[in-house]
Amino acid sequence: MGSEAEHLYGSVNVSIKDLVTEKWGNETWEKIRIKAGVDDRFVKFDMYPDSITYQIVGAASEVLGVDGNVVLETFGVYWVVWCMRCGYDALFRALGGTLSDFMANLDFLHSVYMKTLYPKMTVPSFRVEELENDEMILHYYSNRRGLGSIVYGCVKAVGRIIFNTEVDIELLSHDQAEYCGILKDHYKFHVCFVKFDLAPMGTSGIVTEEEWTSIVDGTSHLIGGGDYRPPSNESVKNNLVLARNGSAKRCPFSGMDINGIEESLAEGKVARDQCLPEISEKRVLPISHFKPKIPARILLDPETFCKTFPYHILFNDDLVIMHSGSKLQQFCPLINDEGATLKDILFLDHPEIELTSENIFLFLNMIFMATLKKEAMAPNMPVVSLRGQMVWMPDSHLYVFLCSPQLTSLNDLRDRKMHFSDIASHDLTRDLILFNQQRIAEVELAKQLEQKKEELRTLMRDLELEKKKTDTLLYSMLPKEVANDLRDGKKVEAGEFQQVTISFSDIVRFTDMCSQCDPIQIVHLLNEMYVVFDELTSVHNVYKVETIGDAYMTVGGLPIPNETHAEQVACFGLGQVEGVKSISSPVTGEIIQIRVGIHTGAVVAGVVGVKMPRYCLFGDTVNTASRMESHSLPGKVHISPSTYR
Repeated sequence: MGSEAEHLYGSVNVSIKDLVTEKWGNETWEKIRIKAGVDDRFVKFDMYPDSITYQIVGAASEVLGVDGNVVLETFGVYWVVWCMRCGYDALFRALGGTLSDFMANLDFLHSVYMKTLYPKMTVPSFRVEELENDEMILHYYSNRRGLGSIVYGCVKAVGRIIFNTEVDIELLSHDQAEYCGILKDHYKFHVCFVKFDLAPMGTSGIVTEEEWTSIVDGTSHLIGGGDYRPPSNESVKNNLVLARNGSAKRCPFSGMDINGIEESLAEGKVARDQCLPEISEKRVLPISHFKPKIPARILLDPETFCKTFPYHILFNDDLVIMHSGSKLQQFCPLINDEGATLKDILFLDHPEIELTSENIFLFLNMIFMATLKKEAMAPNMPVVSLRGQMVWMPDSHLYVFLCSPQLTSLNDLRDRKMHFSDIASHDLTRDLILFNQQRIAEVELAKQLEQKKEELRTLMRDLELEKKKTDTLLYSMLPKEVANDLRDGKKVEAGEFQQVTISFSDIVRFTDMCSQCDPIQIVHLLNEMYVVFDELTSVHNVYKVETIGDAYMTVGGLPIPNETHAEQVACFGLGQVEGVKSISSPVTGEIIQIRVGIHTGAVVAGVVGVKMPRYCLFGDTVNTASRMESHSLPGKVHISPSTYR
């Protein structure tokens, strides 16, 4: 969701569809899909333009009658639930022991794990500034525009589902900043706990609709009990200072000026709960008092260190390289030049920031990915991408980039002219390559299965449309109840009906008309008349038995008996007389006239024939109704005494 050139994987669109169908039903999804003008045959591993997703969100906003930000926040909650249902439950729960740890490690999840499965994915970035009382400032960076509301939903869902807490998230600022020539959306949120130790969700193995919608509605704490503890005045002051230093000018909770709040708290003019909503205290957790023994000096000699960590780079605040790993020196000889800097040998892929020591310090908790420059590489050596951690050493004011080659498959290894021997034995990149070979095969198989599933779903939908057409044709030949029995393989026995009403109609002087005009004109005339009569059968709930030439035969009261059959057929007959007043004779151009005859009595009815079965009626009632029609007057309905009664 962003610039015109941006694409995203079908998983997002699939989850939006699942959200709508689960909460509002298939009919609502169809309305949204049609309004958005999109086809819903999404495949998770295929790429789709961002514009499709924006169209769906916009259409959902209109159809549901809610603001677009509400749609995005709801999706943010559901996205967490949907991912956990898709098998990421254990991975999410292992990502961090606290909410701040979880958010800080999202970049690792996106850039390492998800980029392996979805190599073309444009990932967002998250940066965390921890405050007191488990509160934090959360920074969200994205190439796509206007998605801050999704973060609201995601953070609330993660807090409630994974950490059994209810969190409050407030927007401190939203701007756009350019990083390495790319304009990014930058959201800054304040996140704090409101309730904690709430009853777990998804105890049945899956988070239910009732549970996740309660997060959207703000009633998730009612699912189970919880606790609440207000913070001290001192912690409030500290967090205000931290928020202010982080460029927030107003309190993220009350909107009041931060300086004014601090002065009021200091002078006792305002109580803590008047300027801030209730914020939970940090839960009391077991504290480890273990302190590692740090040697006075490292006994590892430089040669061993450079070989053991073959891809490290040590540099100072000016990015001047002090020393590096043995393999980096082999692949990138320029790294050994006097005064060579980090900017001379590589450029950052992630995070997308300008390469300065100040920016590196701000993003220390993130995974860094960089690509060595072609001009810095050894002759005939393909460029190599690196992935790892930046470490700041405050005593020496130096940084070290502890990294490994960014390799995910045997193809990557071959394309970069590298071997397993070029990777340190302790480096898990070896295991990742071997593991991912199997994973790539599984993903490809899953993609093929999903495509076949979508093709099958399309075929089933087309088949259902064809079935409806077939049913419509079948019901025009046989009564619906009889047709369903025959289709189910049941034998339909002929039955006697004591009271039914039968009608016949024909055109006055039809034989003379046929002798004076072309056959095709007769066909057009009968078709025009029968279309009118067919519509009337549906209006008056009578069954069309058959047509013979200009004769039109109907019956009421079978195959499902009813007490109003005579009235229904009589009204149908009157409708016939009125209906033909719009039809002209091809011979004279005058309005045609018909005769109608009706009689009520007993008949025997049953299906006759196998190749082209028909539902036929037998008995004197049929003959009497035909005689009533032949003795009727033009433009009149002739009924028998039994029908009249």
